[in-house]
Amino acid sequence: MRRLVILNPKSRNGQAEKLFHSQMERWEHLLGDFALFTTQSAGDAQRKVRNTLEGGEVDQIIIAGGDGTINEALAGYRNEGRIINPEVPLGIIDCGTGGDLQRTVECFCKDYCDALAENRWSPVDNGIVKDSSGVDHYFLNIASVGMAGEMLKNLKNSAFQNGSAAYFYHSLKTLISFDPVSAVVEFSDGESREVDIINLFVCNGQFSGGGMQWAPGAKLDDGMLRVTLLSGKRKLPLIVQSGKLYSGQVEKFPGAEIFATKEVRVKFDKPMSLETDGEVIEMERKGNGEFLFRVEEKVFPLVI
Repeated sequence: MRRLVILNPKSRNGQAEKLFHSQMERWEHLLGDFALFTTQSAGDAQRKVRNTLEGGEVDQIIIAGGDGTINEALAGYRNEGRIINPEVPLGIIDCGTGGDLQRTVECFCKDYCDALAENRWSPVDNGIVKDSSGVDHYFLNIASVGMAGEMLKNLKNSAFQNGSAAYFYHSLKTLISFDPVSAVVEFSDGESREVDIINLFVCNGQFSGGGMQWAPGAKLDDGMLRVTLLSGKRKLPLIVQSGKLYSGQVEKFPGAEIFATKEVRVKFDKPMSLETDGEVIEMERKGNGEFLFRVEEKVFPLVI
């Protein structure tokens, strides 16, 4: 078995490298020999994945990092929109802050370390969001527009970045100052809503924000996206009842509406932030625009 492990040392607020090497004996026992590549800057994981797949060098690629590094790898699996090699699966060693995709994977695979060792995998769905300029961005877990992108910017500019507590703190802090954005949300069944968006989550996986369960019914391979829409002007009820997000009760969360769809379009006339798998996509800060989210069914090889 030829394996490549890509380690992002900057994950988990700079603690990922120390964590991974402290567990090195365990991974060598479980996986056998593997090549280790350590990233140095943004984009390294994407380039290494693409070059490795095009060279036919390995049977399995493992990301030792966070959700953002996994998202880079997802982009690296594609060349001009096409999966380069759908027979080489991606595995995860969670060395990130939120670990949200790992949470979803472990809901469906209780013996994940064995799956890594045996290279057990299945083709799963991934999401695609096309921005106003026509560029496609991919996600395995959750993408969103609205407050979450601003929250992630605040988190990454803060000294407090560790774990679920950091996500919760920065979510509350951002919510207090965030102004909902008027937008039109259109679903694939023809339904259309005019709303004041706080955040719209488009979910292939279940969790984001360090364990907030935005889509308890989401599955990685059912060909559907779960959309959770938070809208309205009132913020205090969201703060008071935030515990529901961690206990899988998002349907009881104030202002939340849940939809299952294959496609959703968001049209807006004021700038909105876009994030995919916890990575903020820097858009040109202009007014009118739209994001089109859709699902691509059972195309991505994932250890699960």
